[in-house]
Amino acid sequence: MNLPIIDISSLFLSTNQEGSAESAQALYHALSEIGFAIVVGHGVSMAVIDDMRTAVSTVFDTSRDILAQQTVEKGNYRGFVPLGYFTPNSGKGKADQYEAWKLHTETAVTDPICQQSAPYAPNRWPNIEADVKTLILTYWAEMERVSHQVLRTLSQQLGIDEEYVLSCMSNPLTNMTLINYPPLPPQSEDWGIHPHKDFNLITLLAHDPIGGLEVRNRNGEWIPAKCPPDGLVMNVGDMLELWSGGRLMSTPHRVTNKSGQARQSFPYFSVPRFDVMIEPLLPPIEGYERQPLHVGNSSADIWYSNWPDTISTDPAQELGNFE
Repeated sequence: MNLPIIDISSLFLSTNQEGSAESAQALYHALSEIGFAIVVGHGVSMAVIDDMRTAVSTVFDTSRDILAQQTVEKGNYRGFVPLGYFTPNSGKGKADQYEAWKLHTETAVTDPICQQSAPYAPNRWPNIEADVKTLILTYWAEMERVSHQVLRTLSQQLGIDEEYVLSCMSNPLTNMTLINYPPLPPQSEDWGIHPHKDFNLITLLAHDPIGGLEVRNRNGEWIPAKCPPDGLVMNVGDMLELWSGGRLMSTPHRVTNKSGQARQSFPYFSVPRFDVMIEPLLPPIEGYERQPLHVGNSSADIWYSNWPDTISTDPAQELGNFE
């Protein structure tokens, strides 16, 4: 079984109503049946994606002594994440075997929102000569364009107010992780990233030539997220599942890297503004029950509980065993 591949090009064309309807229905079906899809026809050029891949490679080609000068801190989850630095949010399990550079929506220190919610702050950028910032923010803008159109499309499919949904994306807590997974020995039982569900609305991930991402289907089987070079892996996070009243699925997934070479990826996580309360925007499906999530409070809890000495205290979180 492979993840469905869906051409979403018609979603960006107001002149192709029939094709748009078919693509929208196919996307909704995939995200409600497994919570993942491979999307093509998204309009992000291969040049932008290749530039982004180069930027990530440049970051991790940098001396760790230089990267470590800007290591993430509690209360400022921006900058370098050393190898094996974080553990599962549930407090159970060994440290994940990846290193990363964490970025959030670029916010000026003078922006009043920084005083309203602690997770807002300027990004930290690697102290290197190469201009990775421009390449990353160009890619970021493309991911924002795609994610906003997908949110609009899914809102229409659900019959919820698309303008309200998009209004929640002003001053977002959207973030991106630049990740480097060193190769693990073939006999290793460690994870690159442990089985988990995403916490946000939508995740977008460019094609990875190395592989290692696996998705759990409804039968409990783990299937590889095979993606063509021009595709983006897209998945639903907990917040969108909750907004949809359980109609769209937030699905467990995991990463391991036993390829013998480094694996690098750069997932983009769309998250609403800090003061948005996430709760069903239409009656939940039968049997679906989950507490509302306050975006700012729950996001801070998720980030802080990555540290080994901090366990999530947010009752709205679902951090169970997904193996």
